[in-house]
Amino acid sequence: MNQCIIWIKLLLRKCLSIFQYTKIRTADSHYQMQQFNQVELNADKDIENNLKEELKNENYETELATSDLETKIQSQKQQLIEKQEIIEEIPQPIDISTVRQFIETTPNIDIHNKEILTELGNKSIEIYHSILYDYDGYEQLEDNQDEFSYWIKYIETPEKFQIHQMRYKYTLNTTIQKYMAFMKNLELQKKLDSSIDQFEQHYSDDSLQINYLRYKKILFMDPRDFLFAKFTKSIDENTVFEISKSIENDEFQPFNPSSKSTTRAFLLMSGNYIRQIEENKLEIQTYSECNMKLKLKPMMTKTASKNEIKKLIKKYRDHFNQQ
Repeated sequence: MNQCIIWIKLLLRKCLSIFQYTKIRTADSHYQMQQFNQVELNADKDIENNLKEELKNENYETELATSDLETKIQSQKQQLIEKQEIIEEIPQPIDISTVRQFIETTPNIDIHNKEILTELGNKSIEIYHSILYDYDGYEQLEDNQDEFSYWIKYIETPEKFQIHQMRYKYTLNTTIQKYMAFMKNLELQKKLDSSIDQFEQHYSDDSLQINYLRYKKILFMDPRDFLFAKFTKSIDENTVFEISKSIENDEFQPFNPSSKSTTRAFLLMSGNYIRQIEENKLEIQTYSECNMKLKLKPMMTKTASKNEIKKLIKKYRDHFNQQ
């Protein structure tokens, strides 16, 4: 548009110069040419000035537009970063067949391969996110608000083993820091749970543990043992995930092998979602799916399972209440 105005002005000035030249052409020829040249020169000078002014305005407008565009781009980039951060925190839907395949697979892993174990831990936490609030098909056996609530469901394997899926929620009067130290103290865990025969730690850092756990013969069950990785992830200072999953390793040997025959059982997926809800109060939400390789009917074990969990939680409470 600005260029069109410039050329219209140029055309008008040319017409004016021709008109002025025609009007004075009977005068002195030297004077005629002098006047004509002056008119043309003045018109060219005006055009040059106008062009400079227009270019100056256009450059200024371009700078403003460029600056505005860069500001918008930076703003959009920041919004995308913020959205990405939110997306990373919010659990994304996962196909149920993918979930089941991951849970039901017990990987054979070198317990010294930190990279593979870290990858397994990240995937375990992602899967745990996706099933944390899925109570479909569960039977609730107890509901005592924040004190203790318990749900259970069974699925049967092709070998006719009954896999129990337990969900329970409870509170403890303590802090996340004290709770985490408590859970890492395997000797204390063994002391509180009399059914434990052996509890060994084969690797430990802030985010990963490799543990071996062996149970004595109890009510419906001969001795069972587990080899599992335990992953810990802090979401913030008030929220922590603990996820355990069985692994296999052909070369693994416990520090203190049992002299009795032991059946290898599997923690397919077990985890705690831990939140500091008050200054000295935790809420712990647990999901546990375990194949103990039992062929007993659910009716024979579900109440006993609930009562054993409830007794253990009472011991936890007594421990922290005495501190």
